[in-house]
Amino acid sequence: MKTKFAQFLRDEWLQLLLLVLPALAAFAAMPFATDRVPMQWGIDGRVNWTAPKEWGLTIMPITTFLIFGLVFWLESRDPARHRDPDGSLTSHGKATRSIRLGISAMLGAVTLIQIAAALGRHPDVSRLVPTLVAVLIAFLGNFFGKLKPNRYVGIRVPWTMNSENVWRITHRISGWLYTASSLVFLVGIWLLPSRAQQPLFVAWIIVLVVVPMFIAWRAAAAEKAASAATK
Repeated sequence: MKTKFAQFLRDEWLQLLLLVLPALAAFAAMPFATDRVPMQWGIDGRVNWTAPKEWGLTIMPITTFLIFGLVFWLESRDPARHRDPDGSLTSHGKATRSIRLGISAMLGAVTLIQIAAALGRHPDVSRLVPTLVAVLIAFLGNFFGKLKPNRYVGIRVPWTMNSENVWRITHRISGWLYTASSLVFLVGIWLLPSRAQQPLFVAWIIVLVVVPMFIAWRAAAAEKAASAATK
């Protein structure tokens, strides 16, 4: 048991920091925060609703911890994550861990933005939060090509789940698409006027969702045609 726990600490020390540091910052800021803290902002950066600081500042750290727990549990049940017989991480396992770390880092940064707002600062949330999301998606795209078929991360549609070849093609192309489109969106956030951000965001979401599904459908159709031709 001690050996497994020591191995967990060695493997997940960065993840633990990403969980603990934002939580400590939230609790340290609580005595100095306004009575009600921002919980959600509109696309124009205005606060839509607030909550008492006693629990408002704890929501994001708790959410980050719960997401970590869920993803880590799913990872532990993933047979493609470890290499037999030594149990070391495969490239797929390293990719899923990196994706988990990226999500935790983004949520931790959002926590810090909320803390800054609760302390009376005025962070440009309308640009900072979309920037964090864009950076995260661009980061995730770098690992798509290393993912193996699984049920908790990646483009999980019937065409990719039914064929490892379709999965590989879809994720290799979509990885580049995610990274490139996110960088374009990131530049647009800071260069375009505020009124253009919402249509830009909608276009970006369409690229992230619809185009990979089309790629998967085309790859599956091509595979089916090739299989029929060989019969």
